[in-house]
Amino acid sequence: MAAGIAKFIKGRVSAWALKRQGRDHLPIALDKRRVYILPGKMGFIFAAMLLAILLASMNYGNSMGFALTFLLASLGLVTMHHCHGNLTGTVVQAIGAQPVFAGEDAVFEILLQNTEHSAKYDLRGESSDYLGTSTDLATDQSGTIRLSIPTSKRGHLRLQRFAVSTRFPLNLFRSWSWIHQPADCLVFPRPAAAAPLPVRQSGSQYDALAGGDGADDFSGLRSFRPGDSPRHIAWKALAREQELLVKQFSGGAAQQLWLDWDLAGPGDDETRLSLLCRWILAANAAGKLFGLRLPGTEIPPASGDEHQLICLSALALYPSPSEGGS
Repeated sequence: MAAGIAKFIKGRVSAWALKRQGRDHLPIALDKRRVYILPGKMGFIFAAMLLAILLASMNYGNSMGFALTFLLASLGLVTMHHCHGNLTGTVVQAIGAQPVFAGEDAVFEILLQNTEHSAKYDLRGESSDYLGTSTDLATDQSGTIRLSIPTSKRGHLRLQRFAVSTRFPLNLFRSWSWIHQPADCLVFPRPAAAAPLPVRQSGSQYDALAGGDGADDFSGLRSFRPGDSPRHIAWKALAREQELLVKQFSGGAAQQLWLDWDLAGPGDDETRLSLLCRWILAANAAGKLFGLRLPGTEIPPASGDEHQLICLSALALYPSPSEGGS
């Protein structure tokens, strides 16, 4: 019951904040109007302690008790002022995340800049129940905070809203500002357990690339093309101040590989995608030229990390059955 009430209140507050601020567009300067502050757990304990000292002082007529109460209350007010000011003047410049595999944490990096003449301390990112890393910013300095969100399935992980917060100084108050700027992280399928690469079948459609670049016998040099493996670059020729050249090999169909949807069966879509993901990682690690065939999509053979990223992205964005995919 209590958890349901807390969730309802959070939902209403979130809707109110979005209506009040509207959608944001980076960069965003955190001015006083959009910075909120409330006592934290330690703040409520501090207030209860002040109340107890005040009641005891009134009961016993102790002037030193009154003096201590007012001194600590003044300290609390000064702390509140500094906590609120520690966040204002901060500029949220950008947010982004590198692709990850399902089951890993998506790490959103938030770039902050301090435009004030005073340093900022203990700035951190937050989202729902997740708390990010913190950073300190000197005057006119930029810094990055990281917010990790667990992932469970492939596709786009969207962070609809996040907050930049601080509890400096003394951890009595929490000052924060909501940023309604969606950010996406591409989540690849979880790689299947180690599995051998599929064997190219002679005389089948996988021989379509026969006669291409292979890795059996050296047959000459050619100009570098995007997607060529760094392993085939002629470094000696480059050292002689020639253009960037790549070694060619004959008898090469054996090193060209099609990773095909039909070869990954039987199994459901997610099982096939996981196996294809494992094959892509293995083929790229071995320096092979490989292509990818999915229902409705064909990526020509190439090699290198950029080609691997293109293939893994195709797996991540492959439609699920609920989206009308096969």
